[in-house]
Amino acid sequence: MVTIITTVGTWTVKQWRTVKINPEYVNDLINIYNENKEELRRRGVTTFNGFVNHILWHVIESDKILRERAPYMSFVGFTDSGLAIKDERIGRIVEVRIMPGGDLVCDLDQRNDCIHVGFAYAIPEVYMAMLARGKRPPTVRE
Repeated sequence: MVTIITTVGTWTVKQWRTVKINPEYVNDLINIYNENKEELRRRGVTTFNGFVNHILWHVIESDKILRERAPYMSFVGFTDSGLAIKDERIGRIVEVRIMPGGDLVCDLDQRNDCIHVGFAYAIPEVYMAMLARGKRPPTVRE
């Protein structure tokens, strides 16, 4: 279900919408939810519906951030040692590698706090994998 909130006077009205989800995805989501219940509760997610909304929110926010902050970059794919990002501003593919200590480092800039590393962290799969390793996104410098 997707929540649509509208304000009428001083009242907030929630309208729920039903969304069809592939049964395979539902089973995976249920498994992920059950495996991570305690961590999710610490983040304020207490129901399966809340979990699905939490995931949707993160995808929407990630997409918005990528479109606003780096419209000239796109995710190409994963490599054996990290991921490839196309940077239209410089006209090339840049590899961001996972170093032995677990940090992401840009091959082009030779830094862990450049815009390419910041973009990499905005990719949900990368962000979640790095969080699982105890790594947080850096403060990005140009």
